[in-house]
Amino acid sequence: MKPDNMQNDNNQKNLLNIARKAAEKSNCRRRRVGCVIAFDKTILIESNNGTPDGIQSCKDGGCDRCLSGIPSGESYESCLCMHAEQAAIAQAAKMGKQISGATLYCTLRPCLNCLEICYSAGIKTIVFDDYIKFRPELEEAYSSFVNQTKFELIKIQFYYGLNDS
Repeated sequence: MKPDNMQNDNNQKNLLNIARKAAEKSNCRRRRVGCVIAFDKTILIESNNGTPDGIQSCKDGGCDRCLSGIPSGESYESCLCMHAEQAAIAQAAKMGKQISGATLYCTLRPCLNCLEICYSAGIKTIVFDDYIKFRPELEEAYSSFVNQTKFELIKIQFYYGLNDS
């Protein structure tokens, strides 16, 4: 590995570590996910998943879906928790921060909806750690989207000991 690539890998791991710390602040009772939006080493936004401000915390029973036994990856349309990527982009918009051309670092592979939102917001690269597999038909749509848009997804193997709830 070239020195520039090693430095880039270290930068990516450092930014993923910051995303991991953001995940620890999540109020979602089912899974803690964090993300960072950055230009090079400059962090623009840190965020995590969970219920939005003004809604009862998921940990305190604010989201019926998270209280239920619904399997992971299903019935997101009834979930009150925002994904970390959605929360970060909303926060950037609220603060008037330019994120087009930035890279998003996330502790979990984004769902297709978040991938579409990131792409539409001008984010064309996502670096993630934890891989989540979707249903076969969703994986097919996911691959089609990535191939058609030339979206760059970078999986980094990074062990940091964050336990999901």
